[in-house]
Amino acid sequence: MDTTQFFAQIWGPVLIAIGLGFFVSHSYYIKMYRDLEGAPFAVLIFGMFAMAAGVGHVLMHNIWDTSLEMIVSALGWGLLIKGFICVVAPSFIEKAGGLVLVRKSLPAIGGALIILGAYLSWMSYFA
Repeated sequence: MDTTQFFAQIWGPVLIAIGLGFFVSHSYYIKMYRDLEGAPFAVLIFGMFAMAAGVGHVLMHNIWDTSLEMIVSALGWGLLIKGFICVVAPSFIEKAGGLVLVRKSLPAIGGALIILGAYLSWMSYFA
């Protein structure tokens, strides 16, 4: 199994589950975000773990040839960047998350995550 397939097999089901969670447990996700606003230490810890996972992901997979490889690489870089922002500028994360909640865009984001996760799962498990 190559690295792209391995990471796609991890990301696919995770993204589907998160996307479904946005629909099934909509109010829980909003409450969880609101609770994070009052726990800045949790944002810092998340950021450190996300950065570490992102660095590991990018070191293992930074290939930009096919669409599947581009998506997998972009997810690794996204994880690294989000972790970095959580550590360096946590107030930006708070403002960006608040903007998402105000615009009520969780359903659209959830749908996009389900589609992306389904694509990754299909390409890594069945294609």
